[in-house]
Amino acid sequence: GAVVSQQPRRAVSKSGASVTIECRAVDFQATTVFWYRQFPKRGLVLMATSNAGTNATYEQGYNKDKLPISQPNLTFSSLMVTNVDPADSSLYFCGARDTALGRDQRPRQESW
Repeated sequence: GAVVSQQPRRAVSKSGASVTIECRAVDFQATTVFWYRQFPKRGLVLMATSNAGTNATYEQGYNKDKLPISQPNLTFSSLMVTNVDPADSSLYFCGARDTALGRDQRPRQESW
């Protein structure tokens, strides 16, 4: 089946710094990448959706200044969390879809 790989598995950062999370599609083309955050004792919350070569679409409460997303091609996307502070501590996930093949890859757990 379709697999996504997410790096780094964990990250620790000082307040004010930035952290970049990379998401790679393995053996398929990710036409759409979904970026999620999971808060304690809650389900996944969709933050943004990106398509290769276009600007990401952000959900209410999230924006490109805080969470810039890059998806230059169909196998790679990155999410940067800028100017981090303790409130940004969370589990972050990426998930991907290849609409041509109708395959979805569920998010894999990564945290920092």
